[in-house]
Amino acid sequence: MTKIDIKLLALDIDGTLMDAQKRFPEVNRRALQACEARGIRVALVSGRSFELMRQFARELGVHPLFAACNGARIEAGADGPTLAEFHFSRPDAERVCRTLENSGMYFNSYRRGKCYMGNPQVRPSLGPRYAHHVPGVCGDPGHPYETICDRDRLWGEGMDGVYKFVVMGAPYDPGFERIRAELQDMNLSVSSASRRNIEFMPTGVDKGSAVALLCRATGASREQVMAFGDQTNDLPMLNASGWPVAMENGEDAVKAAARLIAPDHNLGGVGLLLEEMVL
Repeated sequence: MTKIDIKLLALDIDGTLMDAQKRFPEVNRRALQACEARGIRVALVSGRSFELMRQFARELGVHPLFAACNGARIEAGADGPTLAEFHFSRPDAERVCRTLENSGMYFNSYRRGKCYMGNPQVRPSLGPRYAHHVPGVCGDPGHPYETICDRDRLWGEGMDGVYKFVVMGAPYDPGFERIRAELQDMNLSVSSASRRNIEFMPTGVDKGSAVALLCRATGASREQVMAFGDQTNDLPMLNASGWPVAMENGEDAVKAAARLIAPDHNLGGVGLLLEEMVL
């Protein structure tokens, strides 16, 4: 089989590189390390924070570029430098935060090194899925990550430099669309990383714009990019790549946008497809 000429891999994490138990299948680690050894650049492109993504890179044994918070923060490596950073203006952040607080739904806001819990009293009603959302500091030395449950801090320091807001609820919760309708005139980037959330980023910020920036940084053309994803927040990334790959466990809209379908994430579908089509 003729191997595809790939210079950049753009990889979602949850539901894609990770299995349902939040582990990285060995075949994924092996394939990414082999790609990197052949000069193919690896980029982790996720809704997660940069600080937590650094730890995942260490688990995978690779040295990737990072597009965190759906492309709101882009780093050339685990220790930088920062290639780009996009955030809400304070007035826009305050309007979004007020809307989410008034909705009565549980939400998080993200900024550099910090995550703020909004309407935290609602979190227990969502079951054990978000039980790990507790105040505290984690992360590597020099790159701490703090989860904060303090309304005064949320409305003070937490309104500066916000990358994104995430609202959590039941699967396909009708509250998501009510909030989206209230904020429609702001023309924000809106997507979902799962059936249980909706995410709001500044206008023009998404995984697709992140891939375009990573192409410029690495010299890869669109046709030399292979992107893997499973949820609708991955659609801009897939559309920006020459080789869009959807996971078998992905949403139907993601599969419809894909050129290839990889096996289920629990089987290490990313690594299996890379071994067959790239390595």
